[in-house]
Amino acid sequence: MLGAGVVLKGLKEMGVDRLFIVSGTDYPGFIEEKVRMKEGAPDFVVVPHEITAASAAMGYSMAGKLGVVAVHTTPGTANALGIIANAFYARQPLLVVAGRSPYTEEGHPASRSLRSQWAQEFTDQGGLVRQVVKWDFEVRRAEQIAGALARAVHLSESEPRGPVYLVFPREVTVEEGKWRKVNMSPYEPGPREEDLRKAAKMIEESENPVIVTWRAGRRKEWFDSMKYFADTVGVPVVNYVGETVNYAGDMGLDQFDLSSADLVIAVETEVPWPPKKVKVGGKVIKVDVDPGYSRISFYDFPCDLCVMSNPKDFFDRVTPLVSRKEEWRAKVMEMRREQERKKEERAKALAKEKKVKPDLLSWYVGRMGLTVFNEYPFNFHFGNFSWGQYFGDITFGHLGWTMGASFGYSLATGKATVATVGDGSFIFGVPEAFYYAVRTYETDCKVVIYDNGGWLASEEALDDVFQESVAKERGEFPGAEMRRYNSGEGVKAYGGYYKLVESPWELEEAFSELKGSRLGVLQVVTEKRDPEDEIY
Repeated sequence: MLGAGVVLKGLKEMGVDRLFIVSGTDYPGFIEEKVRMKEGAPDFVVVPHEITAASAAMGYSMAGKLGVVAVHTTPGTANALGIIANAFYARQPLLVVAGRSPYTEEGHPASRSLRSQWAQEFTDQGGLVRQVVKWDFEVRRAEQIAGALARAVHLSESEPRGPVYLVFPREVTVEEGKWRKVNMSPYEPGPREEDLRKAAKMIEESENPVIVTWRAGRRKEWFDSMKYFADTVGVPVVNYVGETVNYAGDMGLDQFDLSSADLVIAVETEVPWPPKKVKVGGKVIKVDVDPGYSRISFYDFPCDLCVMSNPKDFFDRVTPLVSRKEEWRAKVMEMRREQERKKEERAKALAKEKKVKPDLLSWYVGRMGLTVFNEYPFNFHFGNFSWGQYFGDITFGHLGWTMGASFGYSLATGKATVATVGDGSFIFGVPEAFYYAVRTYETDCKVVIYDNGGWLASEEALDDVFQESVAKERGEFPGAEMRRYNSGEGVKAYGGYYKLVESPWELEEAFSELKGSRLGVLQVVTEKRDPEDEIY
């Protein structure tokens, strides 16, 4: 068996059933061994761009299976870098396999033969990704492959989870090798008894505590434990939908004044509030697998009690130690009822507008009942999500990941998905590669484009930086505006559904048609969000 065969056999034995691949001249050993091994190797899922392929692998991990992506040496790594960073900050396991230019010029069957193989050799290939992976390693001998693979999966799936990067020179992939099983189980931190007692005392003594989270729902057992605590004790949850669905129930609030809380329980969130806009005077408990966020250079959020623990262990053990806060629960439920009432009123009012407001479009998306992958414009408040039905707003913010991730998730689960994107992030997502993947592997993926004519985040930054803005006063945003084209129409070349919508009355029929397609793009011309319309 060749070294490449050892890689494929090892992945298969470790439960990896699919390998998302953008191959190149570094993959002849993998191609040869896949043909030889047939069903003994993971299925190859060809996705013709690294942004889409890496995103698909990340979406596969979001579905609970380890996503593995194979890229071509340094150019492929560079293309995938932003998605690798997304996975790192979203704490999603991801195994990135990269080829390496041959290190011999002659004397070996795998020696260099193309001009590019000299230029593509970097002094430190792993240095391209080192700041956004948990571990990187270049395999130098076929006998190292089994151990390197085992450690890669071990580290990627241990908390805090994240991407790892393995490099395989072409010579190694065609050497004779042998698979050997190496057992390395993943690990995660748990709370200290003294921290649990302190936390319970702080919660017991508080009158109006609140949970602030961002990704506590990235694991179902975490979601269940935090929900049980919030419902049992009566503690509201802010960002009940954040990077994923963190909570579903009566204690979820769209808006809450954190300055009024006497205790903030920050769970799996590196930015519990923006200090520039929100002042918190109450005590703070942080519950996180890495509460110090050591990979962030400057970080000075307060932490009266930092608990290095997974949320399940913390809440399962603290909940029996604290009493119910019935008076606070009643107030929270009243706040929630009022917020729900305002949303219903707003949706009805928006339907009467002459132009499509982003929130109205979000209301329609929320009614589809599909798993949503959001890249900025979709307003999750207008959805009704259970666990695992929403993924979005990744902290690192590299655009272009949602379409690929929605494909990977659909491939892993068999569920229908919808990616919500802006007109700019849609282009970043490499639509042609997405269409190819969805059509080739027969998944069920739709796209809704919020076409607001430019980079809205860049325009909104003016409000953040300038109290008075000449650009905003004149309505001129050079560098942030884009011409409008029927950019989603390319899906027709792959047999997909496409429609351009410009008015609210067209939405009902368009969404019915979109939902009936297995590959479709709905491009909706929307107004730019007006801050005065916000209710949150």
